[in-house]
Amino acid sequence: MSTLAAVRQICIIHATATGFTPIRLDDYVEQHLRANADVEREDLVERLHYAIAASQRDERCACGEPIWIIGSAEAGLSCFTCITGEAVPDNDYEIDLTEFKKDPVDPDATE
Repeated sequence: MSTLAAVRQICIIHATATGFTPIRLDDYVEQHLRANADVEREDLVERLHYAIAASQRDERCACGEPIWIIGSAEAGLSCFTCITGEAVPDNDYEIDLTEFKKDPVDPDATE
């Protein structure tokens, strides 16, 4: 098994254990746009990338829990419970981060 395949498998196991169903960013965007025709693709993708970057920086909800990327793109950087009021996800989607490299360098930082 390749390293990428192993990392992907770990992410899928983690997502399943937390109650989320992992989904690739492009697949989620297409699904979201089909259900929400008035949403601008570029705006949605930008909001999702912002939430992905926040998640990769380990930003947390005000309650201390990890943020839910998909919900955070719509409602601000918060966890699943704070956004939905539900205790745990029931196979709700979460972006599969295996396609994104965690960049330790802040591209906006200046030297």
